[in-house]
Amino acid sequence: MLAADIAVAVLAAGRSTRFVSDKLMVSLDGFPLGAHAGKIIAQIGFGWRFAICREGTPLASYFEALGFNVVANAAPEAGQALSLHLAVQAAEQTDAKALLVTLADMPFVTQRHLAAVAAGDGLTASSDGHSASPPALFPRSYWPLLLATRGDKGARDLL
Repeated sequence: MLAADIAVAVLAAGRSTRFVSDKLMVSLDGFPLGAHAGKIIAQIGFGWRFAICREGTPLASYFEALGFNVVANAAPEAGQALSLHLAVQAAEQTDAKALLVTLADMPFVTQRHLAAVAAGDGLTASSDGHSASPPALFPRSYWPLLLATRGDKGARDLL
């Protein structure tokens, strides 16, 4: 699939409950950890770019500067599924053939890795050799299933 046919969403609304502070705003090489994925994604010719951010977070301005449309998640305590739903709803407003979902707390995912996942035919996910995980590509036919997810597991059961 061509990158131009893909919408990409960075899920960046996590509450960092296991971290002392907002881990997405922690500086990594002079840039917020949570925006590193956006820097890599901005270098790939995806047709549409979305960042799902907590309402009012300063992280949103970094994504906007990188050319992302920011979608506010007003209830991050509802779990990762809500961010996933917001990403799908944003993608539904486009002509995208697939949605590539990645997480903001994965700053070391490379352009090469994202391009490989995006080039997948059908449902394509990353793997550590034991389990599937984001970044993951969901063809449009999977979007109703993504909208049915609940809680903080996101799309884990689909992968």
